[in-house]
Amino acid sequence: MAIARNPRTVLRRRPGRCCTGSPTLVRVRRTAGAAAGIALIGLAVAGCGGANQQATATTTTSAPKAVLPSPNTIALCGGVPDADIAQQTGLTDLRPEAANPMSCTWQSGDDAEAVVFHWFRGSSLTERRTQVTTGKPADVRVAGQAGLEWQDPATCELAVAFGDTDFIDWTVHRAAGAQPCRGLDQLATATLKQAGQGS
Repeated sequence: MAIARNPRTVLRRRPGRCCTGSPTLVRVRRTAGAAAGIALIGLAVAGCGGANQQATATTTTSAPKAVLPSPNTIALCGGVPDADIAQQTGLTDLRPEAANPMSCTWQSGDDAEAVVFHWFRGSSLTERRTQVTTGKPADVRVAGQAGLEWQDPATCELAVAFGDTDFIDWTVHRAAGAQPCRGLDQLATATLKQAGQGS
């Protein structure tokens, strides 16, 4: 049989010091305080280590890179005005289609004729010799610089060395039967002279 207890008796059996003065609870509090102190010390050490690592990282230097000709040495589209392109090639119906520091395109209204300029950086003229499939390359000289020329009945491409690591490239597409290479050497010469190279 369950024995009913007087609530007041139960309360008297819970002295106020049972929780605050318990030796076990005191030990837990001391242990927790010590752990918190160790944790703070660990954070301080980690912070110092992170600062030292950051300082070390900022002082690290990279290996020197090869220096190539500045992209500012050749003006946009080879430094040749649209009017000069029309005059030298005889293609008067050309209009600019695309332009960026490395490549420009002029195309006719019916898309049958076009002139293209490229500046190949970090590529040698020797490498270009094996890349073009428009006929057999012929060795030429333009404004005193070594060059290569390819042609077929409708297309002519002229690549000329620019510095030790680059070359410029002018290409014209015409209607079959016309003189495919007309004016390309003049365009390449104008580009080299504008950039301070060539004789």
